[in-house]
Amino acid sequence: MKTAAAAISALCLLVPAGAAHACTEFNLVAQQIGETGYNPNGLSPVAMQIELFLLDGPADQSCASNTVEITSQTTQGVRDLVMGGSVIAGTTPPGQSVFSSYTDKTLRLSPQAVDQLVSAGRLVFDYTWIEPGSFYPAGLYTSLLSVDVNGIEMATVEPDVTVYPAVRLLGEASNGYKKVDFETLQSHEEITTDFVYQSNAKLTVTAHSLNNGALVHEDGVNIYSVPYSAFINDQKIATNGAQSLNLNTQAGQAGSSSIRLRLGDIGAPVAGQYADVLTLSITTD
Repeated sequence: MKTAAAAISALCLLVPAGAAHACTEFNLVAQQIGETGYNPNGLSPVAMQIELFLLDGPADQSCASNTVEITSQTTQGVRDLVMGGSVIAGTTPPGQSVFSSYTDKTLRLSPQAVDQLVSAGRLVFDYTWIEPGSFYPAGLYTSLLSVDVNGIEMATVEPDVTVYPAVRLLGEASNGYKKVDFETLQSHEEITTDFVYQSNAKLTVTAHSLNNGALVHEDGVNIYSVPYSAFINDQKIATNGAQSLNLNTQAGQAGSSSIRLRLGDIGAPVAGQYADVLTLSITTD
């Protein structure tokens, strides 16, 4: 027996440096790579990627028979990411062939994927996608996954994604412009209109008038102008951009606010058309 062992040891010394190693040395590491940010107004899905690699380089081909699984270590599904009580439910990447089977908690690499990991020493794959257009509450979402080889945990990885604050206008003002018409001007007349939006964060609004809070005659301010006041949700707001007000928001849900314009004493205006441009700037917090 001792002679046989010595012979085997001598054969090991003849293996060139950098060649494939025995499957007993399947030292696996996992990490997240690629995109880590999600904009609800983005047009493309975010692909969450994981890289598996062997610290000792390509492995012996016998390792291709290993069962490699990605398993959720949280109460959520393997494709889900969590921030407090908010959950991003990831979707299955289209055309995904890396996994031969999966459940809510576990993804199993296909034999072809394991063979690639063994032969190349590295495997990169999309483990979940976040589809565009979802207004998840802004913040950092995380998960905790283990990488198990033949049922034994070999590595862990904590994928995360930052959902950026975002706002989107809906309804009639979705293009960022809405016209309101006083028709025939009268002293102290009021007109109210709503603007609808969707956001995943707190919002504030400022107002800036092109003509310093006045409707100006079509031939210029030197002809005649009519002052007005502006109110957001019945709160008066300065029209010089110097004041900000909070808007009603429910994370991810459509909300609406009103803007009311009230004329002052119009005096004896010159006949003609009067106009102003009042810009509302909505900012996420």
